[in-house]
Amino acid sequence: MKLAAYYWERIKRQRPAMFGLGFIIFLIILATLGTYFTKSPTKVNFDEKNLPPPGYTVEHSMYSAQNESFITTLQEGTWEHPLGTDSMGRDMLAQLVSGARVSLLVGLLATGIAIIIGAVIGVTSAYFGGAMDDILMRTTDVMMTFPFLLLLILIVYLFGASLTLIILAIGLTGWTGTARLVRSETLSLRTREFIMASKALGAGDLRIIFRHLLPNTLSSIIVLATLSIPGAILAEAVLSFIGLGDPTVASWGNILNAGQGSLETAWWVAVEPGVMLFLTVLSFNFLGDGLREAFDPKGE
Repeated sequence: MKLAAYYWERIKRQRPAMFGLGFIIFLIILATLGTYFTKSPTKVNFDEKNLPPPGYTVEHSMYSAQNESFITTLQEGTWEHPLGTDSMGRDMLAQLVSGARVSLLVGLLATGIAIIIGAVIGVTSAYFGGAMDDILMRTTDVMMTFPFLLLLILIVYLFGASLTLIILAIGLTGWTGTARLVRSETLSLRTREFIMASKALGAGDLRIIFRHLLPNTLSSIIVLATLSIPGAILAEAVLSFIGLGDPTVASWGNILNAGQGSLETAWWVAVEPGVMLFLTVLSFNFLGDGLREAFDPKGE
């Protein structure tokens, strides 16, 4: 507890990190409790399409065959839809809440899969060395030669677009950085006195790996995970934006895809998810930088 309090005091000194942490907590609350105070994100109402947020008025022109001319109407935003609606009359606030849930789910699960795979490969490679190290690191090198986004697009294109597949694809292709980091740290740890003492006392390889090596790389893994989450979120958003996301969920990428064609008539449909995506990625990066500074022993 004293160690946790020490690190917390160091993180609190960094305003960007505290901003990032505060926004992430807000995002988690929004994703978990938002469904209780918002409408259904899939409910369609064409009578309320492209309503602006409250305080804004937009003009809509429609051609009248009877008058053979364009008729201009004014639409004002209402508090029933505090962030407006899209071209199908769906509530934007409800869609942003759904997008927050999807983004956090993708970011946390995909990064968790990548971290576990990378940590196991990295510590195994460094601890056993020899042929095992050569095989695992050459495999890592081969994986790193493939462009990450193009590999994701290929996987989703071949096997279909579903949220589960996207999470697995990001996790199973994004572990190489973790493997490299854990390997480099394990190489310096395996010759330390406490590791030698554990071996002398008869500790097995698995006990040394899981009780001594991995816990001592945990701080670096936490920092890397925090910095990797926004990459996973952006990867899902890009896939959805180009039409390869799961069409059954309202993710920020899907909303951006739907709103790109109506920037002149309904700018909020694209701007609102874009702002949420920007703030989310920025917050995780701020928090990751803050954790890196807090865990750095030279940062005093």
